[in-house]
Amino acid sequence: IQLQDKNERLFTKVGYLESRLGYLANSNTDLSGRLVQSEEDKLKISKELVEEKLQTNKIRGKFEEETFQLKNQLEMERDKLLRELHAAEARLRAGEESGKDLTEVHAALKKNYLALSEAHHKELAQSEELSAELLALAQAQDALRRQLGEQQQSVKTATQGLHGELDRVRTLISRMSHNRVKGNQDKIKDMLEEMKKSYEEQQKKLEEKRVAMGKEQQENKRAIRNSQHKLSEQSVALMLSHSQVKEVEEENSQLQLQVKELTEEYRARLVCYLQDLAKMRAFIDSMLQDVRSSHRVREEQLASAARSYKKRLQKITKTHHALFIAYIQRERIMLKPESGLDPGPPESHFSLGPAELRDETEKELQQLSEDKESWSDVRKQLKQITDSTLEKERALLITRAAAAEAQVSELQDYINKQLCYEKEISHFCSLHGKQEAGRSS
Repeated sequence: IQLQDKNERLFTKVGYLESRLGYLANSNTDLSGRLVQSEEDKLKISKELVEEKLQTNKIRGKFEEETFQLKNQLEMERDKLLRELHAAEARLRAGEESGKDLTEVHAALKKNYLALSEAHHKELAQSEELSAELLALAQAQDALRRQLGEQQQSVKTATQGLHGELDRVRTLISRMSHNRVKGNQDKIKDMLEEMKKSYEEQQKKLEEKRVAMGKEQQENKRAIRNSQHKLSEQSVALMLSHSQVKEVEEENSQLQLQVKELTEEYRARLVCYLQDLAKMRAFIDSMLQDVRSSHRVREEQLASAARSYKKRLQKITKTHHALFIAYIQRERIMLKPESGLDPGPPESHFSLGPAELRDETEKELQQLSEDKESWSDVRKQLKQITDSTLEKERALLITRAAAAEAQVSELQDYINKQLCYEKEISHFCSLHGKQEAGRSS
C-alpha cells in the first residue's frame, strides 16, 4: 500500500513535472522569439541611436557654423558701426573745431569791426572838427580879404589925399613964391620936407602892412590847402573803411551761415548715426535672442531625445537581462535532453547572415566615411576661415574639431561594440544549431 501511495505520488509528480516542462518549453519558445525580437529591436534602436547621434552632430556642426558666421557678421557689423561712429565723432570734432575757429574768426572780425567803427567815428569827429576849422579859416580869410580891401582903399584914399595935398601945397608954394618973401620959403621947405618924411613913413608902414598881410594870406592858403588835402585823405580812408566794414559784414554773415549749415548738417548726421546705431543694437539684440531661443529649443529637443533614448536603453537592458535568463534556462533544458521539453527553434534561424552583416557594416562604414569626409570639408573650411581670423577663434575652432573627433571616435567604439555583440549572438546561435544537429544525429 505504501509503495502504491509512493507510486501514485511519483506519477502525480511526474505529471506535474511534465506539465511544468511543457509550460517551460512553450515559454522557452516564446522567450526565444522575444529574445530575437528584442535583439532586432536593440539593433534597430542602436542604428537609430547612431543615426540620431550623427544627425545631432551634423545639426550641431551646422548650428555652430551658423552661430560662428552670425557672430562674425555681428562682429563685422559692430566694427563697421564703431568705425562709422568714430568717423562721425571725428567729423563732429572737426566740425566743432572748425566752428570754434569760425567763432574765433567771427570774434576777431567783430573786434576789428568795432575798432574800425571807433576809428570811423573818430575820423568823423576829426573831419567835423576840420570842417569847422576850415569854415573858421574861410571866414577868417574872407575877413582878411575884406580888411585888405579896406586897407587898400584907405591907402588909396590916403595917397590920393596926400597927392592932393602935395598938389595943393605946390600950387600954394607957386602962388606964394611970388608973393611972400624968401624967409617964409625956408619954413615952407621945412614943412614940405616934414610932410614928405611923414608921407614916406606912412608909405613904408603901408608897404610893411601889405607885405605882412600877403604873407598871412599865403600862410592861410597853405593851411587851407593842407586841410583840404587832409580832408581828401580822410575821406578816402573813410571810404576804404566803409568798404572794409561792408566786406567784413558780408564775410561775417557768410561765416555765420556756414556755421549754421555745418552745425545743422553735423546734427543731422549725428542723429542719423544714433538712429542707425539704435536700430542695429535692436537688430543685434533680436538676433541674439532668436539665436538663444533656438539654441535653448534645440538643447531641450536634444535633452528630450537623450532622455527617450536613455529610457529605451533601460528597457532594452531589462529585456536583454530577462532574455539572458531565459537563454540560460534554455541551455539548461538542452543539457537535459531526457526531459523531453521543446527548446524552441534553432539559433541559426534567428541569426543574421554574413551578407546582411556585411551590408550593415558596409553601410555604417560608408556613413562613417561620409561623416569623415564631411568633417574633412569642415576642417578645410575652418582652416580657410582661421587663416583670416584671430588666434583665439582658431584655438576655439580647433577645440571644437577635437571634440567632434572625440564624438566620432565614441560613435566608432559604440558601433564596434554593437558589431561584437552581434557576432557573439551569431556565435551562440551557431553553437545552438550544432548541438541540435548532434542530438538529431
